Amino acid sequence: MSEEAKKPEAAADPGPGSDKSGKLGLILSVLNLLLILGIGGVVFMQFQKDKQKESVSDIQAGGHDAAPGDAHGDGHGEAKAEGGHGDAKAEGGHGEAKAEGGHGDGHGAPAAKKGDQVVNLDQFTVNLSTSVGTPPRFARVVIALEVPSAETSAEITQKMAPVRNAIIDLFNSKRPADLQTGEGRNFLKEEIRNALNSFLVTGKVKGVFFSNFAVSN
Repeated sequence: MSEEAKKPEAAADPGPGSDKSGKLGLILSVLNLLLILGIGGVVFMQFQKDKQKESVSDIQAGGHDAAPGDAHGDGHGEAKAEGGHGDAKAEGGHGEAKAEGGHGDGHGAPAAKKGDQVVNLDQFTVNLSTSVGTPPRFARVVIALEVPSAETSAEITQKMAPVRNAIIDLFNSKRPADLQTGEGRNFLKEEIRNALNSFLVTGKVKGVFFSNFAVSN
């Protein structure tokens, strides 16, 4: 056979260089795939973190009514509103709040006399005292204070932290049974008035009123 006939066979042989090129291409393809998967994983993790942050923000936004020392969460079951008339429902919690007829606690603060001021405090949701082994109980109440002047009203606003702290401490010391009667609630009003008057300097609280009052079951 002539040398011219052998030449095409030599050209068809890919040689060792072709194998190296094929392996290099395969390695590059694998690396490229791993890079794509890595980027996808980073994007997915970031998405999960952002989603979790949004959930935490929603929870925090939903709990803005609770002040330091207030009860965490709105509790379970029904809360009965002591005082007032009709079928008003207490907002929050996981059940309906039944309004029962009472003697003035559900009517809000009366109109202030000439020169007097009424200071409406933000709603309190406060743990009550319970014995070991019993489910936690809480009270939800809106309080209004009658004071003799605008100066005293301004002082209460400036001292809102100690005002709320004094009221929360009093509620924390009460058992649910202590607040189930008008006499018990009136005694608590007097305790709140005395506690606040112990540190007010521009005037004294003349009256304490519960414009909404509910105790969980």
